[in-house]
Amino acid sequence: MPNDIVALAQQYAQQRAQAAIRRVTVPTAFGLIAAVFFLVVVVALFAALFFWLEALYAPPVAALIVAAVALVLGLIASLPLMVGRRAKPAPQPAPSPTAPQLVSLLAQTAPSLARQRPLLTAVLIAGALGYVASSSSSDKKK
Repeated sequence: MPNDIVALAQQYAQQRAQAAIRRVTVPTAFGLIAAVFFLVVVVALFAALFFWLEALYAPPVAALIVAAVALVLGLIASLPLMVGRRAKPAPQPAPSPTAPQLVSLLAQTAPSLARQRPLLTAVLIAGALGYVASSSSSDKKK
């Protein structure tokens, strides 16, 4: 009985995976074919630009102009990749195992307490900082 359940679960998962693969592969194949055709179009446009510029300038100058145009277009195309990236948020600092539990508790509740009672929050934070400073200075004396 347990083997039948496992076999049914595997068959179900395999069918779902195959359906997902079919949903992804067909659009991907069409996208790759379109990309190849667009690449042919871009190469043809650069060739046409080269032959048009060759009549006006010498062939080496025309080749340099076409290469410069391709470089500028490549930089413009990669600009969203360079600028659009968001920096990963900084990870939350892990509470120190040596810090007293009172200080950790105050650090967690201070933002919500600050809105309700700002004076009490300031006194508690000052007391906690003084406690940490005095305990760290006594550690240095040892």
